[in-house]
Amino acid sequence: MSVLQKHVLARSVVFKQLLPSLEVKQIISCFPHGRFHDISPRSKDTLAIKFLDSRSASRFTQKFLSLPRAPPLKDATIEYEASDPLPVEVLTKIGLRNASRVIRVTSNNAKKIPGNLIHDVKECGPIESFESDGKKAVIHFMSIDTAIKALDVLRTSEGYAGYAVYYGFDKKCDTPPSYPANSQTDLILTDLPKGTTTSELLRRIQSGLPDLKREIIRSVVFDEPGAKAFINFLEPSVAKIVFDSFDNAKTSTGGVSVSWSRPSPNPVSASLRMAISAGASRTLIVSHLKDVQQLRRVLKTAKKLGTVVSHPYNPSNNKTVSIEFADIFSTFRAIERIAKDMDSYPDFSNTFISFATSTDTVRPIKIICAKATSTPEPQKPQTEEKQATPAPETSSIVSDAS
Repeated sequence: MSVLQKHVLARSVVFKQLLPSLEVKQIISCFPHGRFHDISPRSKDTLAIKFLDSRSASRFTQKFLSLPRAPPLKDATIEYEASDPLPVEVLTKIGLRNASRVIRVTSNNAKKIPGNLIHDVKECGPIESFESDGKKAVIHFMSIDTAIKALDVLRTSEGYAGYAVYYGFDKKCDTPPSYPANSQTDLILTDLPKGTTTSELLRRIQSGLPDLKREIIRSVVFDEPGAKAFINFLEPSVAKIVFDSFDNAKTSTGGVSVSWSRPSPNPVSASLRMAISAGASRTLIVSHLKDVQQLRRVLKTAKKLGTVVSHPYNPSNNKTVSIEFADIFSTFRAIERIAKDMDSYPDFSNTFISFATSTDTVRPIKIICAKATSTPEPQKPQTEEKQATPAPETSSIVSDAS
């Protein structure tokens, strides 16, 4: 078996020469774990799998080639295939809602699971398996996209009012290992020079780091009167690099002191880490702006969606703006709310929004709104997931959105 030349950003693999008698469920059971996004049979002997990112596709392929082959797949061939970037709406659901290929339905009362449940979910798309004991049901879909659609359908259906519908754990998902409980990810910088801005601070932090091709900071809180900054990193190893950088260069940084914050914040959830691996970041790109006036209205609205750290303005390119938020959850919420309720955000009409990412793997969403963009003020976003702002004496702790 050979693997054909890999596409630079290929997040898909195709299995060929499968036994025509095999069912998709049997084939999947023979696979190693992986971060699956979509599983699609193309013919009786061909199956295509899309992963969350190209690295997941590479790791899966390496495991498949190195592990002992299950007998049903002994003659199968595998090759990479170019694929579109991960849809930004799916990426947002993964990071904010722990979206997976699995939907669980449980009864909140004595009522049994409706008998037509399997029929209702099959209308949303193909499923891998369905299990129900009358009180709960677990549905494995072939795609995260289908699961997202099914969850929305069931939650808004009157026939399932009184049932809990939520995402479950994908048993075939290769989730990243969790960090040890004592891993430090929070730093406190004190004695910052007067006039230091958050943007300057972040540039100083990132200048001493290698290009990791992914977001490194979960949140930053700048206490300007107290000359302190609280930075919550996504990975302990990155936090250690930055700590050593400031600790070893105290004289060249104007006497800035660095220390670890204890206790450590909540660990990064697997879903958020997967989204970051696929390209999510704290920066929101808004392109295809009509004019400078729309750009200003977009910036005004963005500041109501979260704390904006910077928004570089280039007069020669006023059609695009990069809006950097202080925490990654504000970027998630901004994209989710704008895409879900376009009429409430008319200032984003006819624009494209996406995460800014060095891997360029996220496809932008086009926002089309029929309303005019000149007069209406955007509605305030709902406060279902508020950003935690620490007091100056404590660490910047931001919990993953559930």
